[in-house]
Amino acid sequence: MRLVEKRSDEHNQAFNTLYAQGLYGVCAGIIRQEIDNLIRVDYLASVVPYADRDALCRDALSGKRWQKRTLKGKYTDIRDVDFHTWAKDNHSWVTMAYKYSSKFIHLTNYWDYSASDPIAQMPEDDRTEMASYLKFYHNYKGDTLKLCDVFELLPQVFEKIRDNVVCLVSQEDGMLLEDFLMQ
Repeated sequence: MRLVEKRSDEHNQAFNTLYAQGLYGVCAGIIRQEIDNLIRVDYLASVVPYADRDALCRDALSGKRWQKRTLKGKYTDIRDVDFHTWAKDNHSWVTMAYKYSSKFIHLTNYWDYSASDPIAQMPEDDRTEMASYLKFYHNYKGDTLKLCDVFELLPQVFEKIRDNVVCLVSQEDGMLLEDFLMQ
């Protein structure tokens, strides 16, 4: 959990520096990375039996992939799709936030946001859903959604995700692995 906290602190520092410089596309990429932190820690806290958490953390620290036992008793890698399925089923906003923040990482028309507003090209259902989440979680007041509105709310979005990460890693149910980390 120390590593997750350290990475989250690094994301926070980078986000604040980049946001102050108006580098919003890169800020969206950092939000995507913080979502990765959140869904992995949430998966560990919510899906993995308490008795198996230490072993998975040791695997992560030694560079091994996480594995889970199948119903047939075999082991298989825990893949990104497992984390995303968990997150989608338990936190509806994660899928949309991940999907659209990823567009600032991968080569897409979102990179040209200074010339045209890619939000205007989103499917209407996605714009409506995004506006709904922003209203519910971040008090967005507008009726129509523009990219400048999203950029204005990025610090709140990032902080909300980061707060969730911090909450998960500080739980008293074994998520804090101080004894393990001190060895």
